[in-house]
Amino acid sequence: MSANSWRRIGEGDPARTVLAVDFDSTGRPEADFRRLAARLTPGREIWQTTQPVEAEHELLSAADYLSRWRRLPEGPRRIDTVMGYCVGAVFAAALADEIAEAQGERPALLLLDPEPVERQSLYRDFRKTVDTLTVVPEQERSAAIAEVVRVTAADDDFTGLAAQVVKAYETVAGTAFDLLGFEEETSEDLLGLFRSYVSYLHAARQLDPEPGWATALALTSADGGPGAVHARAVRRFPADTAALLDTPDVAEAVHRFLWERGA
Repeated sequence: MSANSWRRIGEGDPARTVLAVDFDSTGRPEADFRRLAARLTPGREIWQTTQPVEAEHELLSAADYLSRWRRLPEGPRRIDTVMGYCVGAVFAAALADEIAEAQGERPALLLLDPEPVERQSLYRDFRKTVDTLTVVPEQERSAAIAEVVRVTAADDDFTGLAAQVVKAYETVAGTAFDLLGFEEETSEDLLGLFRSYVSYLHAARQLDPEPGWATALALTSADGGPGAVHARAVRRFPADTAALLDTPDVAEAVHRFLWERGA
């Protein structure tokens, strides 16, 4: 496999491997699959996707991500279940299809707050990130947000929109990093993280997850998971999306789902 395609977050029986798809980054406010894995019964073999380094510099396609992730963790193993959180649920459906071709049996699909990618997804996440750059004068931040509002509403393809959002972020974040006195390497790491996230959304936009989601169970937060309407069954929990993967009742539901499959 590609050495950096997967990260093990739970150790158990490789014949019942569980894969988890998510955009994981240091310091993210949302709970991640490591938090969920820590709440599950010990002895589960769980691997989580990592992001391509190339995505820090360019917009990749869905095929780029899937060709990387279908090179499964080393060693003989059977993939029992693929889980996906938020936009990761889009990739999870496609990855389950890819694995089905390789192992002759489609893994089960478990969605956690599944969310398709829309044009507004880019604007929402851009604004949320720029709002944290309070060292930049408000007028400059507002101008950057207004520009992204304009291009989001324009009749443009998603690839063009993604490229413009990255450019707008590089401008306003570059100002912030200069004002904070960050070294060039630190600034580039942070810019690369945002570029990678936009690339992840850009690739997910190219996939149609609804046929795959129709076979899945969706576990959602109180107000999250807009894609859950396409799942075969839905369970909703009184938690917000940031805490979903660190909620005991959600962990119990995941445990039961896997246990009933023998995983």
